[in-house]
Amino acid sequence: MRPERLLALGWGVVAVACTACLWDNGAAPLPDGGAGPQPILVASVPIIPAAYGIHDTFVRDGLVFVCAWNAGVMIYDVGNGISGGSPSNPQLISTFVTAGGEAHNAWWLWNPNTGEKTYLFVGQEGAGTLGSSSSGDIHVLDVSDLRHPSEVASFHLAGAGTHNFWMDESAQILYAAYYNEGVVALDVSGTLSGDLSTRLIGGIRPGGTGDTYVWGVQLYNGSLYAIDMLSGLWQLGFAAGTFSVQGGGNNVPERYSSDLAVANGFAYTGTWGSGRTTGVPGNVVKVWKFDPSGKPALQDSIVTPGIGTVSDVKVSPDGKLLMFSAEPRGPSAGFWFYRLQDPANPTFIAKYLVPDGVHTAKFATIGGRLYAFGAKDPSLPALLILDVTDLDR
Repeated sequence: MRPERLLALGWGVVAVACTACLWDNGAAPLPDGGAGPQPILVASVPIIPAAYGIHDTFVRDGLVFVCAWNAGVMIYDVGNGISGGSPSNPQLISTFVTAGGEAHNAWWLWNPNTGEKTYLFVGQEGAGTLGSSSSGDIHVLDVSDLRHPSEVASFHLAGAGTHNFWMDESAQILYAAYYNEGVVALDVSGTLSGDLSTRLIGGIRPGGTGDTYVWGVQLYNGSLYAIDMLSGLWQLGFAAGTFSVQGGGNNVPERYSSDLAVANGFAYTGTWGSGRTTGVPGNVVKVWKFDPSGKPALQDSIVTPGIGTVSDVKVSPDGKLLMFSAEPRGPSAGFWFYRLQDPANPTFIAKYLVPDGVHTAKFATIGGRLYAFGAKDPSLPALLILDVTDLDR
């Protein structure tokens, strides 16, 4: 059985579609996973000291950069070979606490023009108020020696704090979601040192003042897509240092939006928490189709009972699987997986429940196998690693 799905038919009009459902007080049952392939837990790495727990991970070349709040950025070998690690036997290489702590997310830049793999960009998520304020800087680590990282530069934007990143590596431009300041673009070419304020290229508040609180961004087919907690999914252009709105926006009125993933001519966006509309939780993944110009239009919504937030959304490298993480603590928290044989209508395939909740989830291919890396929520935070290769076949 599969979760309730709300099929968009137009403004304010939905039809409920559910296969093999047994209704109980209007709620669809949870998928039972069936007899098909299932995720396999291969490692659970406790994060000590626990501090706030893990916020996010970045996985590349057999390395996992774990952003563990005030415990710092932890670098694990899960197949790179530097410390003999593997997905089932992660080996800690080093830990570095960035200035101010609150390590939230990271991106390891591989410069295709020079071949350098020197810099790790770390987002600091400080205090903030949804819709109005935020804080936290971008910190740049030199990781050319993975065993001895060092902080070499930072970027501060007055009155706002960063959240998730996307890197245009060929152009050496970092696009950063900056909550109430929208989206900013930074020049990260060449040698980075000290205060990077002069590297700011441009910025945009897609929803305007008072209706902008951007969670994340992703480049796709020449457009930059931004998901705004208040004003929904936007298509942005960026040329000659200037941002422009190309399409979308003001398209998720009933919930706060969360993460996004873009692939196959579609976008998949999450929803967060409650409070925007009384009694409406953030338990939805929205499916958007792009027209030939890249403008998004809502196609479908996947509703998962028993969760309050879809906290991360990802598509596998081959475009075949959709994964999202669910929290807070509850009967349906954890990892959820859907097939994208028809990208407009994702099909449930499996789940891996984690009662404490999973804050973020990432795909990575290591040694020819596909893995999901998740950040298990406190009170016992951990890096979870699932082998999901069989789901992808």
